[in-house]
Amino acid sequence: MNKLLSIASGAISPSAPKVVSAFGSFANSLDALLVEMNGFYAFESALHVFPSGEAGLPGRSVEEWNSKSLWRDSYGHLMPDVIFFAEDVFGGQFAVARDGVVYSFNPETAALVRFSEDVARWRGDVIADWNHATGYSVGHEWQMRNGPLPVGHRLVPKIPFVVGGEFSCENMVPVEAAAALKYWGRFALAIAGGRDGDQFRFDPNVIEGLRCGIWSSRGESTCRCFG
Repeated sequence: MNKLLSIASGAISPSAPKVVSAFGSFANSLDALLVEMNGFYAFESALHVFPSGEAGLPGRSVEEWNSKSLWRDSYGHLMPDVIFFAEDVFGGQFAVARDGVVYSFNPETAALVRFSEDVARWRGDVIADWNHATGYSVGHEWQMRNGPLPVGHRLVPKIPFVVGGEFSCENMVPVEAAAALKYWGRFALAIAGGRDGDQFRFDPNVIEGLRCGIWSSRGESTCRCFG
């Protein structure tokens, strides 16, 4: 944990976390993580750990992020019973389940993959495979070309990874994180139950309408950047 915190941005919230009061005793391990530093960015914003606290915290609090109405409802029956507490540069989520196991959540498919035995081990597992776990190299190159991502934004592939989209700067669009997850929820439901080789239609231009206004060439955007 000390190694991870040594490269972090500093705490997003100065207050003590209150995760257990919001989610129950199974969130004890997450509360222990946030006691050390209540939310932070690391690896040049490629890793984002949500802080605990009142709504309105920069980039949203973990309580706000897990509210059904924000984006979780977009996944319908595909949404698992977990607490999402961190994300990579592409908006891929890290989540803790009721048994304490940490999973990675693929926003394009809603697939859960076991990542760590628990939150304590998650810290070391991220450090051990930091580039793959966070998407750092793509995020670094994109930001070198375009400037830093605003708080609460992630890089979203125009062509989804699950259908062969490239992990490259040219395929990335900066989108506010909740808007991106709403988009992926509809996408995941559309392809649910499909098999390899099945065909379906999607319009890659839809993501352009979600592009952060800072980088939008259309002169308008649905993005509402955080202050």
